[in-house]
Amino acid sequence: MGSPYDSREKLDEAFKAFVAMPDLQMNLLEGSLLIAAQEHPRLDPSKYVKMMRELTDQAKARVSAVQGRQEKIATLNQLFFKDLGFHGDVEDYYDPRNSYLSDVLERKQGIPISLSVIYLMLAWESGCPLLGINFPGHFLVEWREAPLEFDKNIYVDVFDNGKILTIDDLQTLLNKNTGSEQKLEPVFHLQAAGVRGILHRMLGNLKAIHAAQGLVARALWAAEWMILLKSNDWNSLRDKGLFLFSMGEYDESERCLEEYLDKTKKPVDYAQVWQVLYAMRSRNTINLN
Repeated sequence: MGSPYDSREKLDEAFKAFVAMPDLQMNLLEGSLLIAAQEHPRLDPSKYVKMMRELTDQAKARVSAVQGRQEKIATLNQLFFKDLGFHGDVEDYYDPRNSYLSDVLERKQGIPISLSVIYLMLAWESGCPLLGINFPGHFLVEWREAPLEFDKNIYVDVFDNGKILTIDDLQTLLNKNTGSEQKLEPVFHLQAAGVRGILHRMLGNLKAIHAAQGLVARALWAAEWMILLKSNDWNSLRDKGLFLFSMGEYDESERCLEEYLDKTKKPVDYAQVWQVLYAMRSRNTINLN
């Protein structure tokens, strides 16, 4: 079977239909493969659905044979990292392929969130109630036993070969990722991410990578999908406006930036955004002295 997305329009429509579903009906694998199809327009989803089914069959057979949280995670880690060979890409972290699930499955390497997506799906199919955690700068996985007693939960760094992190480890990681000394606030820093939030964060990584590489049209596409996932994502609306400005699409850029300022009132980048708006509004004016 070939790709069902043989045009940009069909892929956009498929993603719009996906994000319109209730959150609890969203399938993480389906959403991740839709994102991968941005890079691989001929992608055949059925190929990767089959690959994941084979992996989950192995995980279920192994994990169901042991009892206890620690034992199940240790068994999953043995399969995922040692036997299957998945690992973090420490040499070329910002390679876009690390964010496309099809490439991660093929190459068996990725970044924290893409590896965690596969890890989570294996865990869910094996009966392990793991959660994705939107930790600042580094996506994590958690087995949450006590919602308000955070030291009783198990935190897994899938990028670091399944390392189990203590609360002290989390504090150190927070300081490293934020570049400042700030107290770990579990309710704020250890928020669980649903499928919608995971996909939004994956697209955020791609938006940043493409923008850094000067691939403005691709960064714009990621921003547009982020807004589809979260209609109140004002930062992506601003980014959309700035990308459109750099592409010479001034009317739509102006609309986006005006809406951004209206919704956020006076953001920290108010002056910079107004400079862009002023440049657009003055581009056709006649200077009379």
